[in-house]
Amino acid sequence: MAASRARSALDPGGKPALKAFAAAAGRFAAGLAAVLVVGLIVVVALAIALYRSYAADFVPPEEAAVNRPSAGARVYDRNGVLLYQYVDDREGLRNPVRLSDVSAAFLAATIATEDFNFFSNPGVNHKGLVRAALENLNPFQDDKDLLEGAGGSSITQQLVKNVYISPEDRTKRSIDRKMREVVYALELTKRYPKKQILEWYVNQINYGGVYSGVEAASQGYFGKPAKDLTLAEAALLAGIPQSPASYDPRTSLQAAIERRNDVLALLASHPRIAIGQDVYFVPDQAEIQAAMQEPVEVLPPRFPIEAPHFVLTYVGPQLEAMYGRSAVLHDGLIVTTSLDLELQRRSQEILERWIQAFEASSNTHNGAMMIMTPDNGEVLVMIGSRDYYREDIDGQVNNLLARNSPGSSFKPFVYLTTFLELGWSPGTIIQDSPITYREVNGDVFQPQNPTVNSYRGNISIRDALGNSLNVPAFKAAQIVGVDKVVQQAKKLGFTTLVGQYGPSIAIGGVDLTPAELTYGYTVLANGGVMVGQDAVAPGRPDLSQLQPVSILRVTDARGEVRFDIERERRKRRILPEEHAFLVTNILTDPRATCVTFGCGGIQVPGYQVAVKTGTSQPYDPRGPNRGKIGETWAFGYTRDFVVGVWAGNSDNSPLVNILSTSISFRAMRDAMLAAYAGRPQTPWEQPAGVARSRTCMHAPALPSTVFAPAPGAPALRTGASRPGQCADDWVVRGGNDGAARQEPPPLEVPPGMRAVDRRTGMPAEPTTPTEFVELRPVETPEAPQPAPQQPEPTRAAPAGGSAAIASPGGGSVSGAVVVRGTASSPDMLYYRLEYSGPSGVWSSIGQWSTPVVSDALATWSTAGLPPGQYTLRLTVQDAVRGPIVATVTVNVSR
Repeated sequence: MAASRARSALDPGGKPALKAFAAAAGRFAAGLAAVLVVGLIVVVALAIALYRSYAADFVPPEEAAVNRPSAGARVYDRNGVLLYQYVDDREGLRNPVRLSDVSAAFLAATIATEDFNFFSNPGVNHKGLVRAALENLNPFQDDKDLLEGAGGSSITQQLVKNVYISPEDRTKRSIDRKMREVVYALELTKRYPKKQILEWYVNQINYGGVYSGVEAASQGYFGKPAKDLTLAEAALLAGIPQSPASYDPRTSLQAAIERRNDVLALLASHPRIAIGQDVYFVPDQAEIQAAMQEPVEVLPPRFPIEAPHFVLTYVGPQLEAMYGRSAVLHDGLIVTTSLDLELQRRSQEILERWIQAFEASSNTHNGAMMIMTPDNGEVLVMIGSRDYYREDIDGQVNNLLARNSPGSSFKPFVYLTTFLELGWSPGTIIQDSPITYREVNGDVFQPQNPTVNSYRGNISIRDALGNSLNVPAFKAAQIVGVDKVVQQAKKLGFTTLVGQYGPSIAIGGVDLTPAELTYGYTVLANGGVMVGQDAVAPGRPDLSQLQPVSILRVTDARGEVRFDIERERRKRRILPEEHAFLVTNILTDPRATCVTFGCGGIQVPGYQVAVKTGTSQPYDPRGPNRGKIGETWAFGYTRDFVVGVWAGNSDNSPLVNILSTSISFRAMRDAMLAAYAGRPQTPWEQPAGVARSRTCMHAPALPSTVFAPAPGAPALRTGASRPGQCADDWVVRGGNDGAARQEPPPLEVPPGMRAVDRRTGMPAEPTTPTEFVELRPVETPEAPQPAPQQPEPTRAAPAGGSAAIASPGGGSVSGAVVVRGTASSPDMLYYRLEYSGPSGVWSSIGQWSTPVVSDALATWSTAGLPPGQYTLRLTVQDAVRGPIVATVTVNVSR
């Protein structure tokens, strides 16, 4: 019955029902169409609104810094040798060029690979977008998450991504990012010609490594401008942007070759490729086949660094303080520095050689060196560590800027303060006798000389400083006042002196940097004048101070001179020339070093160099490192150069079996010779304000126990010394030293006689105190004799004295060698044992003041010495008879 009714509704007799059905369907269709139209209108309206919303945020490329040059500062040495080029880690190197300066083959390869229809599309790749939409928005694909399909980006879209999308968001797939990318690409195409967009693109895209843009990549990989790229080179570069890390020819050569050939195959598949409006590149099949066979030859990375401590930890912070980091990374600065790279390299070799020579026996693994020219305040050499790249020695630490105890190398500045504040002079007598210093906290400290429990009694400042005696320097600091020492040192550039100190400041009880010590010595070398530039380095506590010159000139990419040292160099007189001369005269006097170093033992052959060494000890008098060495130092200066050397460990682990004359002095000496390279030195000049005079002045004697004054209390000025001892020496004319002086009559030497320093047996000089001058007959020259092939075993000793080495008596030795013999004389000052090996340089084993007769003299450690022939030398120094010497030759074996 139901079926019959259904049929009746459709038969001709059911026309009213059919009409009703048709009408209902019509109304439904009309309604649906209306809904669709309204929906479409809504969608279009929303799309337009969304487009306008994104477009409103669009920033013109010029304002977005598209193709901004990203040429990091290039840092050169004083002779134009490149030391380093700074690179922005995010933008790399970029050197934008005009499209007309880019190879046509490269443009064709880029368009064929990235966006064949670039010159005809509206900024987006329609086919790519559809394919990407199907892949990205297909919910049924199992192997990819939503929005993780292909990109389908046109050249214009890729430009948008690199200019407008942050690096963090470029790898994220989102509808918002993709919509913004499309809108911006359409806006770019609407507002700018295609040629301009293509030019922006080839100058903006990353081509592997640090290269952004085709010009930087072409120069970096092939050493040529982009306009000169061959077909093979053009195809290789054009293939890199798809995956810069995967196709970098330096790190993935085979992948880069395969990618290049894919790009060449794409070129071959097109009869012609539009590279401009009505401009086409026509591939040549034969050339393409030949290009596929070409080997890939790229240059090594051009960003090695020379003098890394100088560039990165010294010059770099100054440049950023002067111009800001952005300028350093982007403004194309050309920085000419004061560094002499050739001298830097020679100095590095010298430092390495001497560290290696003593490393095994002393536990010294690191070192640092600085060379300056005092007359202009310029840094010629800055070696912050033995090897910047060695992590096991903390090689990246610039030890020239690290604070450590300088040992005795600060003593000249203590005595300088006494000259300025108290009117002392090199001939002033100070008492070298035991003293105990009790700190405020109750700790007791007893300074010791280099030879423990050895005291000289009354001694001149000349001999006390020249021999680096600790007790007189300690007393000098106590007498003049530590506050005065600190004040004077700050004037000389010691900017790290910001704490509270005691008299031990004179012997290492302070932390200073090798750089500031070197700079301080330039003031002495320059006659009391500091030369440098206004402080710009960050972290300096006193920006009113000058600092060493490390930058000579800075220009930018436009050729504008931003800095010229000739306009910025400053000179300031810090102390009178006469007082600088007094210190220099002591430190250049070979006879002032006889007790500790041997007469002339720390001289530089062929040059008159003021030398001061230092040895510090770990400050733990009751700890496990008691008596060990912290580090060693050596400073040498002339009017032409100042050389500072530090040897130790960056982690402050202690040293053993080493002296300041082992690594530090030898490296300083050899670096000074390398700096001169055989040239004559500028002679020292005597200021008009100094004169020779007999000094009968004594430093006040201190009680045997001194208590540290309370904070703010005046320095100790008590006690008096024994009168009656005088010395001839230099003084400042009119100086207020509280002592009567008179010019001594000139020494008359009768014919046939000669003046001799009876302490050393060497010819007397004007600086020799008269009480030590002895007249002796002039010896008649004998006929020349051939030089002996081997050193004589023993030199005959004058009556009453003996120097003899009983064992070893020759042959081979190794390990710890006990040296036995006799060292004795009626007026013995000391005996000293030294050795000389294949290098011909004498090294000290030790020095003692107690006579020895037929017994052990010392233990000589040969561990770490290169095998070969060595000479042992025993010197007995007699105050009346002079030196008594014995030698013996042995072979050191493993």
